[in-house]
Amino acid sequence: MERQDIEVFLVLAEQLHFARTAEHLRVSAATISQTIAKLERRFGAPLFYRTTRRVELTSLGRQLRDDLQPAHAQIQAAIARAIAAGHGITGTLELGYMSAAVAQVVLRLADSFRDQVPGCRVAIHETALADLFGPLRRAEVDLSVLPLPVEEQDLTVGPVLLSEPAMLAVPADHRLAHRIRVGHDEIARERVFFAETLPGYWIDHHLPVPGRLTESLPGFQEILAYVTSGHGVALVGAQTPHFYPRPGLLCIPVEGDAAFDYAVVWRTDRLRTIAETFLRHITPLTSS
Repeated sequence: MERQDIEVFLVLAEQLHFARTAEHLRVSAATISQTIAKLERRFGAPLFYRTTRRVELTSLGRQLRDDLQPAHAQIQAAIARAIAAGHGITGTLELGYMSAAVAQVVLRLADSFRDQVPGCRVAIHETALADLFGPLRRAEVDLSVLPLPVEEQDLTVGPVLLSEPAMLAVPADHRLAHRIRVGHDEIARERVFFAETLPGYWIDHHLPVPGRLTESLPGFQEILAYVTSGHGVALVGAQTPHFYPRPGLLCIPVEGDAAFDYAVVWRTDRLRTIAETFLRHITPLTSS
């Protein structure tokens, strides 16, 4: 197997979604499909079960994933260490993140990078929803973990670090509070709160329904306060009840495969060598 084939397989084995895998690797969905088809011809059996609704690993696929992941991670870590040593890379990587749900993932990757690449450290900075792209554009951070989609001409999207199912936050006495799941059409009948700095394409992606009623608020805490007090609803990540518990706030799963993905993003014209080394180090870890 070529290195690119291994990366395609491992990322798809993690994402279990062809479009997200293509976005993660910055290639076309057709390339992902062709690569997997080539591997399946080589092995003589399917690696994935595919339906119109989901993708799952076969027993052969699970075996191949379990065998490849440790070796691939070791190779990528060795490459990162060699680059750091060859270029004499030292200093501090400034890494921004948004959302408490992302913090644990970021800290794990920062610790691993520090252990594997001597002479480098990572300083993490919690960024605000009210200033989504500002820290990157002002060069206050080298990399930032942001909620997708990010479709800004001056920014580049890298590996996805966390994906969590989307949920609808409602007050406990809301008409939908008893529901097991809720669809986008029902959500669109409600006043839906979003942060005022989120671009229109972000809202279109997460609430793809015409005629929706949306309202902007400064930040996430304000959104939760308004929802809890009965002024409307909000789309949130599945870990919201754990990290932001509030009396009288309920979160209901959204139908389908709606999700909040958080990816590493950087300024296209500014990728320091230490940031590039960090990206090489974390790529196998985020697809394992």
